[in-house]
Amino acid sequence: MEHVMKLYEKNFNGIKQGTKKREYRLNDEKRKNVRVGDTIKFLKLPNLDEEIIVDVINIETFSNWYDCFSKYYEEDFKEKYSSIEAVVEDTLSQGYYTKEETENNECVVFTLKKHRIEHLNSTVCYLKKDNKVLMIKFHKKWGQVYAPPGGKFETGESPLDCIKREFYEETGLKLVNPRLQGISYWKDSKEGIIFVYIAEEYEGSINMVNREGILEWIDFEDLTNINQFSQNEKFTPYLFSKSIFEGKFLLDDKCRVLSYKIRNI
Repeated sequence: MEHVMKLYEKNFNGIKQGTKKREYRLNDEKRKNVRVGDTIKFLKLPNLDEEIIVDVINIETFSNWYDCFSKYYEEDFKEKYSSIEAVVEDTLSQGYYTKEETENNECVVFTLKKHRIEHLNSTVCYLKKDNKVLMIKFHKKWGQVYAPPGGKFETGESPLDCIKREFYEETGLKLVNPRLQGISYWKDSKEGIIFVYIAEEYEGSINMVNREGILEWIDFEDLTNINQFSQNEKFTPYLFSKSIFEGKFLLDDKCRVLSYKIRNI
């Protein structure tokens, strides 16, 4: 289960940088719902414009702030405060919690670990022949959008393994010396990385129709004019160049680009 909490910038950055490992809270009804194994999404105050997700790996409750701060005073507070009493006084005087709230609730310490993100990684390859690029025009899945052949990783595959297998499955062609042209990170409700390859040699006979759609050879100059995923459209100018590109894309739930950055590396 995921819980949402807010943090001021200093503490937020401490979690982000890995220097802050524990969060101290009043054990009110909201905090009592947190269990070991849950995640907490912290939003950075005051604008709530940045977030970080952590795993809860331990929970400890105490009857008062003194006992709560005592256990980890040496690790978490000694550099800033002269005593445990000073930590308690600052907590109450800064208005974080009132004495009445403290008397009516226990205190809780959450031990945290930055959440390991699961990436949905995939590969694509733009195969070029006689200034034409092989593309798939999807049937219905994406509204007849064009995209290069490719797909998701299988267990034990490197990016190169993946694109060779996926390209063959979707086209019947074996790529010869495909080259990595770019790495494109994307994020919508999930996130992942697309390893973008290019190639100009292949072996075998092409299957113009596959389970996804119809294969078409598109003039390279026309790639920017056809209906592509907007992420692919943005990095099209970087294809078949001498430099590798790196992209970062924020997408909406329709795979449309909300914001992005691309650089040559």
